[in-house]
Amino acid sequence: MVELEEPQYNLNSECWVPVLLSSGETTEVSLRDLFVGSYDIQAIDTGDPLQDTAILGVALVILARATLRNNEIENFGGSPNWIRQMRKPNADNLSGVLQYLEEFNDRFWLLGGDRPFMQVYDLHTARGVTKPVSRLLLDSESEHYSLCAEKTLKSLSYAEAARRLVTIQAYDYSGIKSGAVGDPRVRGGRGYPLGVGWYGTTGKVIIHGANLMETLLYNIEYAQLTEESLEYDKPVWERDKPDTAAPRAYTGGPAAQYKDQPVPASGMCEILTWQSRRVRLYHDGERVTSVLISNGDKWFDRNTYADPLTGYRYSKNQSSKTEQVWMPQAHSTERTLWRGADALLTRLTPESEKQNKPAPVIRQLGLGRHFPADAEVKVQLVGVEYGNQNAVIENVISDSMTLELSLLADEGLSVSHMVRESIRATMDAAIALGQFAGQLLQAAGREYEFRADATEALLNRMEDAFRLWLADQRATEDITEKKKEWQRHVHAVIKHEADLLKDNAGPKAMVGTFGKDSSGNDVLYNVARAERLLFRQLLKIIPLAYQDSASRSNREEPYE
Repeated sequence: MVELEEPQYNLNSECWVPVLLSSGETTEVSLRDLFVGSYDIQAIDTGDPLQDTAILGVALVILARATLRNNEIENFGGSPNWIRQMRKPNADNLSGVLQYLEEFNDRFWLLGGDRPFMQVYDLHTARGVTKPVSRLLLDSESEHYSLCAEKTLKSLSYAEAARRLVTIQAYDYSGIKSGAVGDPRVRGGRGYPLGVGWYGTTGKVIIHGANLMETLLYNIEYAQLTEESLEYDKPVWERDKPDTAAPRAYTGGPAAQYKDQPVPASGMCEILTWQSRRVRLYHDGERVTSVLISNGDKWFDRNTYADPLTGYRYSKNQSSKTEQVWMPQAHSTERTLWRGADALLTRLTPESEKQNKPAPVIRQLGLGRHFPADAEVKVQLVGVEYGNQNAVIENVISDSMTLELSLLADEGLSVSHMVRESIRATMDAAIALGQFAGQLLQAAGREYEFRADATEALLNRMEDAFRLWLADQRATEDITEKKKEWQRHVHAVIKHEADLLKDNAGPKAMVGTFGKDSSGNDVLYNVARAERLLFRQLLKIIPLAYQDSASRSNREEPYE
């Protein structure tokens, strides 16, 4: 029997959340002050997008549950009226959420008591072993994390441990865990792989407003704020019974007969605080010195739609004649900005049942009922690329773009369609450059090989210019001129890159090499021929770049 400790370090009153203030200063605040200062806080800013996202998820759930329990939206006559009121800096707006935090204050102790935050107070192994505190760091299993660093890190402050705890529940990697006593899945003292944390299987789409309060309002899915969700969609700290070492799906019986089953989440509040791990922090009275992490609840990912911050992809492999299946959509590490922006601006159409579905918060903005269309927001894409059977984090994905909300609503449909066309044209033009680079190899007497490095380098170089151009789009402006402006920029950049490739191709490529084309005809492969083919392709891909070409050379490129 584990002896109960006195509760320590309450997350409602202790400062543990790093934030960036609107003034540009940084500081740390408590959960309570995160809301009190939400009109003066620009963003949660730990320096790690995964920690930022996990903590934001907790804050979203707190606001959603406080709103539900106080019946605030109905009292204001609907979500649009409530949102308009909440966007105004007013201390009275915060009374409901502060009342909620006070009501559940005892559930936010980081240490001690019988319900430490996101932990199991008596979690232990048969041999009583724990892990070094470095296990709370998600990159501790990566090749970049050295044994020296692990030995140096002896403890964590309570604030740092709290941030890491929330992030572990969200993004922990898969692999063998410590076998906790009471978990029926343990075999031979080990907890076998359960999968990554819920956040890790998704590609988060986060809408940032002018301040933290606006950000919170943008990222709540209002369709989920119902009487049913008030009763069933509860975060971990509201549940009647605390978690144990066993999964919630386990109802007793012989452990050997238990087969772990994924559990569907009841809604956004449950899924955004999903306990994918069982954790216990050990401390010396001043700092966290070790940790125990074992398997938690297995999540269900088929046709859930509970998470408002992720898109959903159609799964052809898992679909059947009787059931169509959508799974959480992860972000790609390649061309994240280009593919992410394209997906962001995609509209659902009745004709295409099997297309991917945008994140619910994006679909909600598309209805145009909740926020002013001329508001400017930053959309951030956050995700993780795991490796080695999901047992290590290889890459953290974080990219962002600024745009006017109208591009996501019906009034901006023509603009968003134009932007998507421009994205596809840019990627096609970049592919044409990769083909040109391959043809230069052929001109120098080598085998033709598509140069993917030239394509990716071009797209990487154009990202900042695209962000500026995208931020400049308005539903009220001439889309033809904006499209032409971008195509001219693409043409200028590709011409510059092509000139560099040509200069490095060597004298043999300039003279050329004879060879056979696909029809068996003799062809002189040289730089001049490769250039002709490149610009012939560009004329088809970005035709507007060639309009008014006589005066274009005297114009300054606006996005350089």
